Amino acid sequence: MKKQTLRLYIDDILLEVTGYYIPEEPTEWYDDNMSGHPGYAADFEIESVKVEGIDILQIISSEVYSEIIKKSIEQQS
Repeated sequence: MKKQTLRLYIDDILLEVTGYYIPEEPTEWYDDNMSGHPGYAADFEIESVKVEGIDILQIISSEVYSEIIKKSIEQQS
């Protein structure tokens, strides 16, 4: 994983988000030898969320947190 810093707008506010992008891993179906992997969806682990240099990660709502993750993943494609 590589640390990234992204610029996102949430409710017309520019956020500087730092974290780690985890790409999607596709499902590998199990075969006769029971080898395979269920896979997982892409994710973004947030380290900090700044507005004008001030970290607001501890005071954002869970809805805003989820929206930041969603937009961070969308920016990867």
